[in-house]
Amino acid sequence: MTNVYTLKNINNKDNDSFKEVEQRLGGTYEQELKEKLYSAIKSKAEINDLSKKLVDKYNEREKEFENKASQLNASTTKVRSQLISERKSHCEANREATLAQKASFDDKVQILSLEVKVRELELERANEDLNSKNYTIECMEKGIEASDSIYKWELDIRSSERLKLMEENSSLKDQLVLKKDNKVDTPLPPMNDSSQLGPEGTPSAFNHLSHIISVSGAEAVSLPETAPIITSPLRSPMLIYSILALVLITIICFMARKWLNSWKKDSRYFSHENTQIGWE
Repeated sequence: MTNVYTLKNINNKDNDSFKEVEQRLGGTYEQELKEKLYSAIKSKAEINDLSKKLVDKYNEREKEFENKASQLNASTTKVRSQLISERKSHCEANREATLAQKASFDDKVQILSLEVKVRELELERANEDLNSKNYTIECMEKGIEASDSIYKWELDIRSSERLKLMEENSSLKDQLVLKKDNKVDTPLPPMNDSSQLGPEGTPSAFNHLSHIISVSGAEAVSLPETAPIITSPLRSPMLIYSILALVLITIICFMARKWLNSWKKDSRYFSHENTQIGWE
């Protein structure tokens, strides 16, 4: 350990110990050793300077990297916030589009339901019109059938009354033939002739009978015997008038019912239009 020397001792040429070593090693060898030591010390100093520079450069690079990392973090944060905002805006746009589609679908469904209701009302109105027309046709057919039946019934009544009158006239003729005292020059006209009927279908047997009685001078016949012959045909016009009055009352009731149905339908249609306007 006594032969170890420091750089200070080497640089200090006036040191006694160094002189002793120089003297001990001697000559060229000592000079080479001195140069090697000096170069080693110099290289060490250079290495220290270089390492210091490297450390400084490393620190600078590290600071640059830290700055770049902070900038990248800031830009990343900014981009992330932009992405989040864009995602939120996209979600809101999708939500608004969904709501708009749903609203449009609801509007379409409502419009279709209203159109269906309108078509149902039109169909119901058409059915009611068809039913009313069918009822009118049925009433007309029934009226025609009733008028035909009344006409046939009137013809039957008139034919039966005519037969009855013919029988009564024949019986009166027989009575007059039996009661007459003198022979009548003018012959009796046939009872079944259409000229015997009056203007309303009443037979003119009473006039002819009075003519026979006045001509022959026979015994007169009392009025109650001939009264049914005159008053019996008056019943059929009253019956016809009563049936026509019933038909007229039926037609009036039908027209009133049709007007009431149309009024109800119009009021319901107007209320439906008002509700549709309120929804709009």
